[in-house]
Amino acid sequence: MKTINYFLVLILIVAGFISCNGGWDAHYNSQDNNVNNENVTIVNSNAVDYLKSESAYSSMFGLFQETGVIEHMQGRDQLFTIMVVNNNAINSGVEGNEDKVYLAKSHISDVALSPENLSDGQRLFMWTGKAVNIIKEKGLNGAYRIQFNNAKVTKVIKTNDAYIYEIDIFIIAPKSLYEILESLGDNYSIFREMVFSRNQREFDRDASIPIGVDNTGSTVYDSVFITTNPYFTAHNFDIMSESLTATMLLPSNEVVNNALYTAKESLSTWGLTRNDTILENWIFESAFFNQQYQKQDFIDNEDLTSVFGKQWRTTVQQVNLDNPVQMSNGVAYYVESMKIPTNVLIYRIKDYYKWYEFLTESDKQKYFASTNLVFDKVVTEVAGWSGWPAAGFPLVENRVLYFNLENTEVQEYTLNFVPFKFWSNEDGSYTASSYLIPPGEYDLCLGFKQKLGHDLEISFNGELIRTITNTELTSTTYHYDRGGQGYPEGYDLSKATDKKKGNYDRDGGRVGVVMIEGNEAVPVEISIHGKNVTNNRTILHHWCLRPTKNCY
Repeated sequence: MKTINYFLVLILIVAGFISCNGGWDAHYNSQDNNVNNENVTIVNSNAVDYLKSESAYSSMFGLFQETGVIEHMQGRDQLFTIMVVNNNAINSGVEGNEDKVYLAKSHISDVALSPENLSDGQRLFMWTGKAVNIIKEKGLNGAYRIQFNNAKVTKVIKTNDAYIYEIDIFIIAPKSLYEILESLGDNYSIFREMVFSRNQREFDRDASIPIGVDNTGSTVYDSVFITTNPYFTAHNFDIMSESLTATMLLPSNEVVNNALYTAKESLSTWGLTRNDTILENWIFESAFFNQQYQKQDFIDNEDLTSVFGKQWRTTVQQVNLDNPVQMSNGVAYYVESMKIPTNVLIYRIKDYYKWYEFLTESDKQKYFASTNLVFDKVVTEVAGWSGWPAAGFPLVENRVLYFNLENTEVQEYTLNFVPFKFWSNEDGSYTASSYLIPPGEYDLCLGFKQKLGHDLEISFNGELIRTITNTELTSTTYHYDRGGQGYPEGYDLSKATDKKKGNYDRDGGRVGVVMIEGNEAVPVEISIHGKNVTNNRTILHHWCLRPTKNCY
């Protein structure tokens, strides 16, 4: 019985051997073997020995040997698909500083595919883990044109363990987005660190092998750790994934430093401050997009929006669009010049009329030039409350400025207000200076006391914006800063605790869009013309300018 079983096994082995050889024969005997009018060449040798003995491929064999590919092939019982460039074309399609190991691995795969088994649009994964795209088109003469990415097949050799495709140039097998970041030179270290500083190293329990138990009874592992970047994955953008279809913008250290320097110089000129982290975060958060943009996309679109919601204005930022860096999961472009937008440098500028009571007479005339108004009082009408105490948002009290009509028989007034900064000095004096507002487009928002009792004609720098009617002022839109649009930066309404959290420190009612022309930051003037003032007074709370997306 054992003898019968032995012969059965032997027959199966021989049948399998014949079947395998029959499979190889089916590949190379097919009419589809015709590649550029040259049949598949069959050699009775393994791939390593053939490449070693073929003088036309001595340079390619040297590359495989130098990078450890040959040694790795010899240590495996495996069939391969190999692409080779002959010596005459060895310098074609490759840069002198190409990573040799990566280059070599881009030309070998752990699957043997005959020309017959290649199909147009197929993807073949190489030792780099990257796929090459296969183009297979039949010509008028019946011969197939085969191409791997950019490289055209000129000859096919079948060895005992591989199909070897001679190609006219090296295959360009792009690195992934993450690999491009890893390979950036020292002159891109700032940008690279901005991204990699957010990496996290995590223990991979599934990949780790238990090797024992410690004296507490806990399992000891031969630990495997993986690197993740939850900062990016939280925005559905895994920078380590090959399945991305992405665009990445690459600013050098010089570009980054120039952008930061210019931004800080501007803030200093305007008399404003901004946290460095906000500026630095914008630089890398504006550089990643979840689709692959071509040159024309930058030409056709004024704004592109990053995966972090950051605005990239193509007419302001300068990108080298003529030399893209192809990635296995998208495309990258080098940034030549970068400007941190004004609407990033300025979140909003908001201040109050309540400072009037502390001003000297000359400053009152300077900042509150008025007709038919006389000061009455500044009073706190609602006690201070905080929208989110745990986050350190300050108490805000609704302290308002009252003016009465000087001549009640004339039921109108005009206030030409110049927004200014006010701060108290230790010696009891104060300092006041006009806000310098940089050029650009802003939303002008204002706040008064609800049910003011008259219409307000609002002008900005001498240009009429609109009239806020008495009826509109009965709603809460313009009531103090409890309505209208916007909140202070970082305010999270979902985490706020006060029952009036939706009213906290808002921009106020939006009057309209205003534009500051020119190239320099300048003082501005908000003119309020009260009409049909039947109650003989007006009550003012605050003003606010919030940059729009066009304040770039």
